[in-house]
Amino acid sequence: MATRTDPASLRRRIGARLRHFRSQAGKTTNEAAEELGCSRGKISQMEAGMYRLQHRDVRDLLRFYGASESEVEIAVEQAKRSAEPSWWAPYADVVEDWFAFFLGSEGEAVREFNYEQLVVPGLLQTNDYAAALTKASRSVSAENQAKVTSLRLERQRRVVEQNSLKLDVVVEEGVLRRPIGGWEVLRAQLTHMLEMSKLPHVGVQVIPASVGAHSGMDGKFVLLEFEDFSPGVFLEGHPVLGARYDVEDPVLIDTYSSIANALREEALSQSESARFIEGVLAGLP
Repeated sequence: MATRTDPASLRRRIGARLRHFRSQAGKTTNEAAEELGCSRGKISQMEAGMYRLQHRDVRDLLRFYGASESEVEIAVEQAKRSAEPSWWAPYADVVEDWFAFFLGSEGEAVREFNYEQLVVPGLLQTNDYAAALTKASRSVSAENQAKVTSLRLERQRRVVEQNSLKLDVVVEEGVLRRPIGGWEVLRAQLTHMLEMSKLPHVGVQVIPASVGAHSGMDGKFVLLEFEDFSPGVFLEGHPVLGARYDVEDPVLIDTYSSIANALREEALSQSESARFIEGVLAGLP
């Protein structure tokens, strides 16, 4: 079970579950509202994750929809947790709406797959590396740089705390050679990656440039897996294009789950990757 709670993430996922069971039962929002003794708007807001959930409402609706008691129990417990404060609340002023749902979901996830083409994945970054990246960003103001870096490092607690997040990363060879922050910062960063890769729940794999075209050519992504929810996929593009975190498109999720599996096969094995990183380290200026 994950140890970080995010109310917005839970509400949205519970809402999706309510909508799924209502659709499966062939019930309308009007019928659901009549059962609950409320307005149709409240049902729509609950399903959109925009309404503070009462666990009794969730229980009554799911039973009305014919969900199993085990499903009801799980959703009720989640609804109770959805009233707890978000773990990232201290950083709310530097978290955009499109990123908030991902952050909350990452706190709830049990496994994360991260493919990166340009930089070391955020959950494996050192403080100096993260600070150099933030400083170079044109989308982060000078006064917010320290807080954005701190948030990135706070996310990393999921990898080392009790009930740790299982983390698998695949990076391009170029990531290992780009001197973000300078050669000393890169050296410390690669050393940190090697140390983290020794943890039983962390896997690090490298795709050498010699591989040529492969399954990840469409771009970076993060795939999150959960104990009680369907997976979610996070796609981040240029700031002009924005970013997308989706938990409701099964085709998209199946596609990126397939890409993640293919990348694991196309990359060097974990032991081969460790030796590759050691070789890059030995060749740094």
